[in-house]
Amino acid sequence: MRRQAGLWGSWGEWGKCSRSCGGGVSVRQRRCYFQRTESASSCIGPTQSYRSCNIQSCPESSRDFRAEQCAEFDGTEFQGKKYKWLPYYGAPNKCELNCIPKGENFYYRHKETVIDGTTCEPGKRDICVEGVCQAVGCDNILESTKKEDKCLQCGGDNSTCYDVKGTFDVPNLPKGYNQMFIIPVGATSIQIKEVMPSRNFMAVKNVQGDYYLNGHWTIDFSRTLHIASTVMHYDRGSEGDLAPELLHARGPTTEPLVIELISQEPNPGVQYEYYLPTHRHSTGYSWSYSSWSECSSECGGGFQSRLVFCTIDNEIYPDYMCSNKPRPDNNRTCGHQTCPQTKRWKTGEWGPCSATCGGGTQTRSVYCVAFDGQNSQGVVDNAECMAFAQQPHSSQPCNRRQCATWSTGPWSECSASCGEGVQTRSVTCRTQQGSQAQDFACLMEPKPPATQPCLKEKCIQEVGWHVGDWGLCSKSCSSGIRTRQVICTDGDSKFYSADKCKAIQPQKPATLGSCNVQPCYLPQQVPSMQDTTGYDISRQSLLMRYNPNSVISTDSGDGRLLPGSSTVHSSSGNHQINSTEDHGINLLPVRWESQSQSSNYQLSITQYPTARTGSQNCYQTPHGCCPDGHTPASGPSGRGCSFNTCHQNRYGCCPDGVSAAQGPNNMGCSQHDSDFHMRRNQPATHPSGECRSSVYGCCFDSVASASGPEGEGCLNRPNYRNFSPPLLCAGLPTIRPGCPGPHPAWP
Repeated sequence: MRRQAGLWGSWGEWGKCSRSCGGGVSVRQRRCYFQRTESASSCIGPTQSYRSCNIQSCPESSRDFRAEQCAEFDGTEFQGKKYKWLPYYGAPNKCELNCIPKGENFYYRHKETVIDGTTCEPGKRDICVEGVCQAVGCDNILESTKKEDKCLQCGGDNSTCYDVKGTFDVPNLPKGYNQMFIIPVGATSIQIKEVMPSRNFMAVKNVQGDYYLNGHWTIDFSRTLHIASTVMHYDRGSEGDLAPELLHARGPTTEPLVIELISQEPNPGVQYEYYLPTHRHSTGYSWSYSSWSECSSECGGGFQSRLVFCTIDNEIYPDYMCSNKPRPDNNRTCGHQTCPQTKRWKTGEWGPCSATCGGGTQTRSVYCVAFDGQNSQGVVDNAECMAFAQQPHSSQPCNRRQCATWSTGPWSECSASCGEGVQTRSVTCRTQQGSQAQDFACLMEPKPPATQPCLKEKCIQEVGWHVGDWGLCSKSCSSGIRTRQVICTDGDSKFYSADKCKAIQPQKPATLGSCNVQPCYLPQQVPSMQDTTGYDISRQSLLMRYNPNSVISTDSGDGRLLPGSSTVHSSSGNHQINSTEDHGINLLPVRWESQSQSSNYQLSITQYPTARTGSQNCYQTPHGCCPDGHTPASGPSGRGCSFNTCHQNRYGCCPDGVSAAQGPNNMGCSQHDSDFHMRRNQPATHPSGECRSSVYGCCFDSVASASGPEGEGCLNRPNYRNFSPPLLCAGLPTIRPGCPGPHPAWP
């Protein structure tokens, strides 16, 4: 018997739209007649038909449709706990309702299919219908073949925008974040992809420096980003799986996006492509804005905000530069849907513990309240909350540590045999059973001191000579004089007569010493006396006990002290000065005084009043003059003076007044070296026997006899200030280094 073909009945009415906005789905059905009951339908074709409905966009502050479906399971018990559920897009089947608990790392399939009209992926048009992802045209019509062009024009031909593409192929970049390029405002059909896999990563931030992707060395997995008022997709290989990274977005962007490369190895190249409108809506300064933040409240009314700023050429400028254009809103309300009423436990603060140690108890209040998502509606019976969650504890143990107290040992002997010392003792924390415990177990009590001062009989101070530092030299060359303070005192700075110290140490330390005994090849650089105020009681602690068996040189280039005794030269004779060096401070001055016109000079010690104003002569200031001859020094040894270090050099300064000589006769100076080489290249001239036997030797022509010690009577007599001493002595025997002697002559 031939099987009879079935016939379709007419289509029924279209059903209710699955969504109120954003593109829902409506269904209609039809029946197949004359079908055999014992077999499948003999009608050819579908029993249901679908069409798009309510394709208008939802309000900007509306909640994501898939997120709404996950939120239906908020607060319901799941494996003994209650969660807030968020949509999860990483599952293989895009049309299952997979949700992830907030703050957790697992997802769960709550329903086999999402509601018809739910987008398969964020930022794309395709929707789920009866659990299957179906294509939607750019006109939001199901099964429409209309496509968007690169300019986002539905059914367009790419004529309203132009292509921008290139390759960032700088191979060797510094390790870390390197800017590649900026995607400008208004870009559409954005695609950025590595040429080949690498260990480098791409990062995205705004022009204000806030990262949207892979910022601060935190690398994300593949995900979608809601930035610049569009959805950007970030795709990269899973952990351990090397694949080229890809960024793509539909656009258009509403703020500039800075694309960076996190360099870890040579860059194989990053290709980019995007499209910009052929006719920009505006030129010059314009407003840019970021995507809206998450709503502050999911129900009952909340707020969203976004950054709004003035830009031109992808750079931020002050807002007033865009004042001639309407400013977009930077905040708005959201989450207007009514919150479902729930019951939840509310707890108070924990009260004080009933014991400080050994174990006590503390309590708190626990009660059930009705909650509408924003505000508490009042206390209800505890049984109503029991259905939602287990009741929190109203009491708990506290201060379970063992009771302990501080234990002290006996005081030790005083650390000093005389005067003031210190005593110590052990301080430990011990339990009631006597065992030692950690210190924190006794912190409820103040810890006893482990040390205390102790006082013995007053120590007997030894009396002796105390000396200070040597002062600066009075001359920079040709034997100057320096002084230091010498007093008789004890360790408590109590003064005694000199006879007291002489009885203990007969040899009194010298207060005067010679210094800078080298000959002068340049004018004097230190024409000042130092420390002219005499002894200053406020500085007595700087003096040190004199030890005759320990002579320590304090020469630092400003002078020399001959051990034992030294000679101070004057034009009227030599004075022997016993001098010994030691550390301390110079407080007494020295000066030459003439007793009469015919008498020799003698040394005398003079005490001057303390200088109190900067206008006084620097010779009368506490520490004398600096090397410039008029600036007062702020301390001994030229402290506070801004002079060249060559003045303190053993061999003084070069003729330039800046460089330090490396030896006598300006050795090491540039002028000295040039003169030396010049003389080496000149033939040597030897004085004649006649001038060699004269009283003052030969003139500089090595022929004529000089009539005076300074070349008097010679032709072309040189200026001694600018004349190089080594040239003066060329061909003559040397009496002393640098030929400072007044009468160079042949024997």
